[in-house]
Amino acid sequence: MLKAGFIGAGGRSQGAHYPSVNRLKDNVEMVAVCELDETRLNQVTEKYGFSHSFTDHREMLDNVDLDIVYCVMREEWILQPALDCLNAGKHIFIEKPPGANSDETQQILEAAIANDLYAMVGFQRRYAAVTREAMRRVAEKGPVSTAITTFNKQMLGVKEFTTTLWNDVCHVVDLLRYMAGGEPVEVTAYQDKFGGQSRNCYTGLVRFDNDATGVVFGNRASGGRVLRSELHGVGIGCYMKIPGEIEIHEDNKSHTMGGWEVDNVDQGDGPRYEGVLTMHEHFIECIQRKEIPISDLRDVIHSIHLVDQIEGTLPE
Repeated sequence: MLKAGFIGAGGRSQGAHYPSVNRLKDNVEMVAVCELDETRLNQVTEKYGFSHSFTDHREMLDNVDLDIVYCVMREEWILQPALDCLNAGKHIFIEKPPGANSDETQQILEAAIANDLYAMVGFQRRYAAVTREAMRRVAEKGPVSTAITTFNKQMLGVKEFTTTLWNDVCHVVDLLRYMAGGEPVEVTAYQDKFGGQSRNCYTGLVRFDNDATGVVFGNRASGGRVLRSELHGVGIGCYMKIPGEIEIHEDNKSHTMGGWEVDNVDQGDGPRYEGVLTMHEHFIECIQRKEIPISDLRDVIHSIHLVDQIEGTLPE
């Protein structure tokens, strides 16, 4: 039984991570929680029955024997808690983006490697049922030819702590690289401003070392939220509305499946087919088996480098 601690009890933690980890009771014991806001701290302590609660994460690390710490907080706050946990010998789970910038991400990665620990990143789109199904089917038909990811929103006038690419569009940059199955060798990208003073529209064309081509769209000056992807192989094309639907065209025949149908679960079990629960299960299984998780920083750092290239802060 792995003993887990939590740092942070905000909306994302309580909406996705606490309930998903709580479903893994056969393998994980939720032992301790740390949160600065005492109202939130009391809420989760009562709801999940934590035996230890703190307002200082260092006290939690010093006083409770833990195997894992879920550090779920905004990117500008994550560096020190993540480093403290890794240097205390704890595997960590962190949300995206994994740091305020790529330099901080590299620091966390180096601490994980130095301490022989895992630093799992919550890029849940990798684990969505429709993504897994597309990758399985395309792999059966030969190499990937094209991957496309789109993540648009209406965010005009919204102030971002960092760029929209780093803070949010990074989700589909990571998904693009993951589905393509290679590493970028050529990147052509555009960074535009529409209806505001900050960059809010990103378009990238990526050639990978396995001869796959990727295209990423991230427009925060669009009309509303759209999250979609495509994956093409030899004689097959998959079109995903993430997380709810996959449309499969194979040898001139087509059919559509819901994400819940892929995983054979109830349509109301969003945490399962959206990928959050599958992601947390994978993390626990990897710790038990001593295997590097799919979205550990050892892999994710390459997605971060691609983000920097699309942002225009790194040479190709």
